[in-house]
Amino acid sequence: MKVDVAIPRTKFDFLTYFTEENLASGDLIMVPIRNKVKYGIVINKNSQREVAGIKKVQELVEKNFIPDNLLRLYKWMAEYYLASLGEVLRLALPSKILRKYEMVERQVRAPLLAKAPKPNYQQGIAISKISGALQANRYAAFLLYGITGSGKTEVYLRCVEKVLRTDGRALVLVPEISMTPLLFERFEERFHDDVATIHSTLTDKERRRLWYAIKEGKYSVVIGPRSTVFIPIPDLKIIIVDEEHDQSYKEHTRMPHYNARDVAVTRSKLENIVAVLGSATPQIESYHNTEIGKYELLDLKERIDARPLPEIEIIDIRQETKPYISPKMEAQIETTLKNNEQIIIFLNRRGFAPSLICPHCGYTAKCPFCNLPLVYHKSEKKEKSSLSCHICSHQARIRSICPKCGRGTLLYRGAGTQRIEELLNKILREKELTTSKEESLVVRLDRDSVRRKGRLQTILKTFEQGKAKILLGTQLVTKGFDFHDVTLVGIVNADIILHLPDFRSGERTFQVLTQVAGRSGRGKKAGKVLVQTYHPEQYSTIFGQLQDYARFYEQELQVRKELDFPPFTRLILIRLKGEDEENVWGEAKKIYRMLNELGKAEIFGPNRSFYYKIRKDYRVFIIIKVRKDYPHRKLRFLTNYKPTKCSIEIDVDPLDVF
Repeated sequence: MKVDVAIPRTKFDFLTYFTEENLASGDLIMVPIRNKVKYGIVINKNSQREVAGIKKVQELVEKNFIPDNLLRLYKWMAEYYLASLGEVLRLALPSKILRKYEMVERQVRAPLLAKAPKPNYQQGIAISKISGALQANRYAAFLLYGITGSGKTEVYLRCVEKVLRTDGRALVLVPEISMTPLLFERFEERFHDDVATIHSTLTDKERRRLWYAIKEGKYSVVIGPRSTVFIPIPDLKIIIVDEEHDQSYKEHTRMPHYNARDVAVTRSKLENIVAVLGSATPQIESYHNTEIGKYELLDLKERIDARPLPEIEIIDIRQETKPYISPKMEAQIETTLKNNEQIIIFLNRRGFAPSLICPHCGYTAKCPFCNLPLVYHKSEKKEKSSLSCHICSHQARIRSICPKCGRGTLLYRGAGTQRIEELLNKILREKELTTSKEESLVVRLDRDSVRRKGRLQTILKTFEQGKAKILLGTQLVTKGFDFHDVTLVGIVNADIILHLPDFRSGERTFQVLTQVAGRSGRGKKAGKVLVQTYHPEQYSTIFGQLQDYARFYEQELQVRKELDFPPFTRLILIRLKGEDEENVWGEAKKIYRMLNELGKAEIFGPNRSFYYKIRKDYRVFIIIKVRKDYPHRKLRFLTNYKPTKCSIEIDVDPLDVF
């Protein structure tokens, strides 16, 4: 018998082998390829494919390793995202998972359901509608749109509880590993030891054993980031995607560049189960899907216990003479701390200063590889301070004399979280709100401060216990935290994302403003938000002030319609990169000509990427705009195209178009 076999980490959809065993789709086997023996998944038995030199399957490792519904999902991903099945399996089945293992027995017992708070009226409606679909054992996709603090997590918990009472299982996706412990605690409080969380920070041994335990049905609730969507879970009844708008659900670095939210919805459809997408700021495409009937909209328009949304005030920093923290924000910080309340300060830029320049000759310290300004990172020990490229991680020594004109007047321009931290501590000392230089009331939460394992939990615990009064950070501080003593949120500069050359920049600005503003006033005391901006008239800022997603959506959708951008069309981005600049452009023009011959597609480019050079690679992109029903098979030739001396990436439904 001949079988077609997909092999992870290859560019092939499948290869054909001969076997004397009775193999079936989904079986895990060992097969020879070139001079090695690799794991493979049978995707088709009784193959009729005629090829020369067919080799023999070496070993059957495990029967029914991957169920048919997941195989269908992997095939859909390969077709939709214009990738090979081998590339899909590389992400779905990491090589360390496939190694043989010794299973640890786990005592399975019924979950202990903790006492739950009574849902309010709107939560009750949402729970009832989702429960109806669960009871009917049918596919249904819901968008749970709830303002910040409206109790979306309680809706998740109630629906999972109903699934568990009928011996089903649930999968809960979160955007990032840093978010997993927060949601895990809420689910563990309710369902105790029947909850598992799996992610890349576990050791290989821990991750492998947990993966197989989940596959064998030893946990009823599985929580994890985007790759968790691929795990085989028996009797799966519901998939929940929390913060469905988050960019972390998109795989940016490896092919295929899938979006776990869309994969989750497709998996739900293939397995005939329920999908719930939750967000206070849904992605435009998701909300549009509720209008065209693909999803059912569930609204949570009020906060728990009818708590009011925070008052939001816009500060036009064009009119301010004091840099970075305006007098109005400074005064509000003082008032809040004197009331023994807590504050979150947001700036989406890490480091001390984003550029080092000479005011006399205009010299700017730049990365020698990427030609982008180097960011100054300050250290307590001066010799450890450095200039860093945030794109390629190049490090350079600190300069005190301009290498161009020889003057010793180099200036650090702009502010990152380190500079704001220093400024806040200075303000607290001047206002006599702190008595010790050693014990700061400010804790900083950004990628630099949480590099060491366990540091994230330490920072959050310090703030939660009230030992620190100000939490300063980047987008990490917007990730669903629920601190009841926070009554003030200060946004240092709302315009950073808005300046990106991308049609989604307005949407992202609105999402970030709304999410970070939602951290204020979640307890018994009313909240306030101060938004500093150079563009107070820009509509995403205005509607962020109003917390009015519906009006923002209406305005944004009109812009998208005029430009004929998603959700009205589909974009596919082709990016080429290589060390030979002329060759990269030559290959890009060649692909552009081939694409132009297809018809029924608009082709834009080739263009320079926003980050044109990263390390030694030049980057050029082409955008394909097609109608939603455009058949992807017309573009399959791109998966087999091998450009000369450069690489090619295909990104279907890109979140960044540069």
